[in-house]
Amino acid sequence: MAAVLLCTSCDDYLDVSSPSKFDRDYVFGTEAEMETAVTGIYVPMVGSGGWVGNMSAHFLMNTDVEFREVRKDNYGEYCFLPATGQMNGYNAAWKALYDGINRANDVLQGIEQSDLFKAADRTRPSKVLHYYGEAKVLRAMYYLELVSNWGDVPYRRNPAGNKNELLIGATDRDIILSEMIDDLIEVESYLYYASESGKGAEAVSREFCQALIARIALRRGGYSLRPDLNNPLAIGSMKRSDDWQEYYEIAEEYAGKVITENKHDLKRSFRQVWEDECNWIVPADDDIIFDVPAKVGGTGEYGYFHGTAISSQKDENDASYSNASQGYSSGALKLCPTYMFSFDRKDLRRNITCEMFSYENSGKSNIKQRHDNFGFNSFKCGKWNRLFMKSPLGNTSNKGTGINYSYMRYADVLLMYAEAANENHGGPTPEAVAALKKVRMRAFDSADYAEKVDAYVSSLTSKEDFFNAIVDERAWEFGGEKLRRFDLARWNLYGKTVYNLYHNWITIGRVAHTKVTKDFDQPISGTPFDDYPAKVYYKLIPANGTGVTDQVEQVIEYYTEDGINSYDQSLPVYPDNPPVEYTQGNMCTIFLKEVKDDSGTRIGWAPADGILYAFYGYINENNAGTVDPETDPVRYFAPIPTDALSSHQGLLKNYYGFN
Repeated sequence: MAAVLLCTSCDDYLDVSSPSKFDRDYVFGTEAEMETAVTGIYVPMVGSGGWVGNMSAHFLMNTDVEFREVRKDNYGEYCFLPATGQMNGYNAAWKALYDGINRANDVLQGIEQSDLFKAADRTRPSKVLHYYGEAKVLRAMYYLELVSNWGDVPYRRNPAGNKNELLIGATDRDIILSEMIDDLIEVESYLYYASESGKGAEAVSREFCQALIARIALRRGGYSLRPDLNNPLAIGSMKRSDDWQEYYEIAEEYAGKVITENKHDLKRSFRQVWEDECNWIVPADDDIIFDVPAKVGGTGEYGYFHGTAISSQKDENDASYSNASQGYSSGALKLCPTYMFSFDRKDLRRNITCEMFSYENSGKSNIKQRHDNFGFNSFKCGKWNRLFMKSPLGNTSNKGTGINYSYMRYADVLLMYAEAANENHGGPTPEAVAALKKVRMRAFDSADYAEKVDAYVSSLTSKEDFFNAIVDERAWEFGGEKLRRFDLARWNLYGKTVYNLYHNWITIGRVAHTKVTKDFDQPISGTPFDDYPAKVYYKLIPANGTGVTDQVEQVIEYYTEDGINSYDQSLPVYPDNPPVEYTQGNMCTIFLKEVKDDSGTRIGWAPADGILYAFYGYINENNAGTVDPETDPVRYFAPIPTDALSSHQGLLKNYYGFN
């Protein structure tokens, strides 16, 4: 029977403060004291500044997966120009991460000095060794997040005796990540598996340690934006260290351990994984390897900021509510407008991940789907859909859903392994092929395996083809999970990706208008985008039990002609008027805008504002012809918060062109 741990256990993390007696000089005398202190290391992770709180709504730089619309003169981190208002978010994250590190340093020293630890048998796991390993894994998580968002950062492995000992400059990220890897390799054998620990996949386990080694190793071995130390106003350059290959070998070894030790699988459907997440069900032996736990009523943004959008309205007391018994949500995290078109139309992940609709109240007790016009802010991520909840939180509930953040999944391990093995052996090994196939088998119906799994993967015979398939697969598998920015950076593909999006969107707009706009003077065909829809036709129909819940009264039906769905594919010929009973909506025509003279007469076409400002800090109408994606880096880091700069008294400074 699958070991299942409900997220009520995260109350333990949120209700435990770090007792003052567990300071740098405390020596633990019992296992219970160690457990309490280690539990305290989780607190910053699950609190308001951590992964389920503040960090979930920040560091959202635009990619070909996660995306937010940018408007003129309202720039921000999305287009690589962090705004002043976002500094508070960075400051909260910075403080939370270092709070976690300081707690871990205190606890590690206390355990190391204890007689229980000195007497522990290092040849097999025990509670004492597990707590020690757990603290090191949590510290590595915190440091990885710091390095991934800021690059070189202050680094301490030991407790600070006084405040002045915290005033240090930045350490090279390679040193930090290498030492974190060494730490985790040391403690891996000390840890219990999730099925043995009693805390399941909502706490550190041996397999999570192994998976984290692989993730850190790929970041350590990958490219990273490096500062120009002689010119802080320069963006810097993308580089990787000379010893990068060693870290790909480590990634292959430790991701391989997770696979061969066979403690996890992909038994549940893709949809069921996310339904379970929204119902606080976390099996210890399936896809989830580590969830950052959230608390119902806490600061969690999953199912509110991240997830399906459900509108609210005001009651007579001006209080917000939804007819849905599960409450309402903003769905503020958006996905790239063309991301949905990158999926195979038979991919079962697509319609769970990408939603071009919201829910709104219907009458006094029901809700219905509402078509959201295609654009730069239209697609929400449906993985965290509060309507999945079988134990609703009430129609006034919003944030604080208690839905976890899935930090590490087995699918990630499989794809990390496949990537590393392909790189290390000059092409896909049989084991790498098997790992990619396993991920794709869950993504398609069994009737499609021959074409979509076996034939597809078998066609990837070269190292380059297999790598490009991994790049695509990670996009399709992890949409909305905020991994894409880090992946694009370590592959040194960030610049190429946003450069291509900028120019491709203009081409896509031309293709669409060629199909539907009379007298269009920039016609084009024969592109990879000829199959993209120019327009969509839709209507509402009775749900008749097909909705996510019984409260869903109406759902959207898209017009289909000869097996072609107008939502995701171009019709052979677009009619002058919408089909009877259907409403027309624009699709890829939105990528171009009309240019008119003073009389209102169209005199030409231009890229839509959503294109011009999407990546403004990297490519825009002023430099689109001169940006070189091969050499010009994307500034995907955040600036070090002003509080941190001032508190370090000049020992810490911003680079990458941040003032």
